[in-house]
Amino acid sequence: WGGKATLAQLAYSDEELKGHFDKRIWICVSDPLDEVKVAKAILEGLTKSSPNLSEFHMLLERIQECVSKKRFFLVLDDVWSEDNRKWEPLKNSLKNGAPGSRILVTSRSERVVGIMDSSYMHRLGQLSDSDCWALFSRIAFSGRSNEDRENLEDIGRRIVRKCKGLPLAL
Repeated sequence: WGGKATLAQLAYSDEELKGHFDKRIWICVSDPLDEVKVAKAILEGLTKSSPNLSEFHMLLERIQECVSKKRFFLVLDDVWSEDNRKWEPLKNSLKNGAPGSRILVTSRSERVVGIMDSSYMHRLGQLSDSDCWALFSRIAFSGRSNEDRENLEDIGRRIVRKCKGLPLAL
């Protein structure tokens, strides 16, 4: 188990994906789940301002308005809570997004997959050498010149070999 947030971050930061969505929001959920805090964070991500609402149902209504007919990409990182009663209102508030909206959930719990009505689950294991190199390159060489990349490639490949396919080690 490791690398979930890193892979989610790569998807979130992907230039091609950025242009596909009207809104992109990243929420670190953690444990225990505080629905009001998560709703406020989603709303802040949608509006780029801190919501002055404190009642859960009002936050949910505002989220519903903000995602209506908008294509959004929401990352819920580090979800632990398996309590469907807490998640259901939040999920319902996001249902009016435009077709193509996506919610990416990272979790250590496979039960969360069922609760979140996930259409796809990807279990992380060891990465292939080429995937490890691609991940490392993207992180280490982002914003660097071609000359820097060439100078650092040899040491980068040695680092990748030492990680033995574990994304968390990268």
